[in-house]
Amino acid sequence: MKEFRHFLGSLRLCGFNFYREGAKAQRLFGKMVFVLYAVSCADAHAQKLSLDQAVQTALKNNLGIKSAEYQIEYFKQLKKTGSDIGKLSAVWTHGQFNSIYQDNNLILSQSIPFPTTLSNQIRLGKEQVIGAQQNLIVQQNNLAHEVKSAYYQLLYQNALKKLLLSQDSLYTDFVKASSLRYKTGESNLLEKTTAETQLMDLENQVKQNEADMRISSAHLQALLKSEAPIEAADEFGKRNLPTELDSGFMSGNPSLQLMKQEVNISQQFKRFERSRIMPDLVVGGFIQSLTGIQNVNGQDIYYPRSKQFTGFELGLAIPLWIKPNLARARAASFQEEVSRKNAQHFETMLNGNYQQALRELDKNTSNINYYETSALQNARLLLSQAKKAYQGGQIGYIEYLQALKNSIAIRSNYLQAIYQYDLSVIKLEFLLGKF
Repeated sequence: MKEFRHFLGSLRLCGFNFYREGAKAQRLFGKMVFVLYAVSCADAHAQKLSLDQAVQTALKNNLGIKSAEYQIEYFKQLKKTGSDIGKLSAVWTHGQFNSIYQDNNLILSQSIPFPTTLSNQIRLGKEQVIGAQQNLIVQQNNLAHEVKSAYYQLLYQNALKKLLLSQDSLYTDFVKASSLRYKTGESNLLEKTTAETQLMDLENQVKQNEADMRISSAHLQALLKSEAPIEAADEFGKRNLPTELDSGFMSGNPSLQLMKQEVNISQQFKRFERSRIMPDLVVGGFIQSLTGIQNVNGQDIYYPRSKQFTGFELGLAIPLWIKPNLARARAASFQEEVSRKNAQHFETMLNGNYQQALRELDKNTSNINYYETSALQNARLLLSQAKKAYQGGQIGYIEYLQALKNSIAIRSNYLQAIYQYDLSVIKLEFLLGKF
């Protein structure tokens, strides 16, 4: 009950007065209070976060970000395989392969990729790590953009809610006045019904707005991977512009950097494939026994099995069928061109999107200036004069209702203009990689 009285007090600050004349108006208002109080209780355990806190929470908890971080570790481990020279071959032979006596023979052989191939493979691993790191930045930038957009949508809906609630006193006064005029015979049933219908429409708008806020909060909660609903702590208003708005700063766009890194990876992969055409180096050695009598310098000497003879070998492993290797190298060259053209196309589209975002920003800035320099002031004057004229009997309810709707529409459109401006700024931040 204490919370309910506090809730009613908050509504009065917005212009509500529960104890008004007109039983039907009071019933409609009572329904609105019940809906808003129910929503207020449902949001009592909501987590209140600033935009910066929301972004940092999302970056910390989002599974897509964690996946990108694991991918970096994957390529870091894979990079260590760049110096892999393959397995050592060891072949042991026992038997009568030299004479009637039993002998032993052990041959060790190692095939080593050509040094150029090894170095290119190591460099390829390094480029892949850089690519994975850049992919993480892309994921972070995308997520931050989603969170900012959802957060400002919630801010806008909250500002719209305050605007709708502030209209209650105007429509309730309208119902009160039309009911009194109907009782005294100064107006007909149509005026009274119209006033009550407008109040009911306001009630429905409030309900729809509350539903939209719950949807936006749930979306933000999912992005942040939070157990509690999210409530925006910041105030709704114009977002500050990024300090750098020159198209030259577009080079810092994370997605563009990733595309360029993919070109580097493709280029290094091409070098690796070309170097694989080179022969492998083969080194080895053997140790064996030669049991029996051997003639050494004209003397017959008996060598037991315990006497070991050693030697080594050097060689090349040359691909006899080089066509597959050449095909892989040519395919890698085409892949490099694919990556390069994709990066160039993306950069062209990115510059186009950036110029479009700047034009949208100019349009929204001009729209806000219109409301702040003239429209809002005219809306206040229109409402004030129409209210006086209606109360004085100088205009009818149709003219008054039209003036009331126009005044509210101007204020609502002003909020929409600010929201669109904020989205333009957020888009520019996304394109510039400012997260």
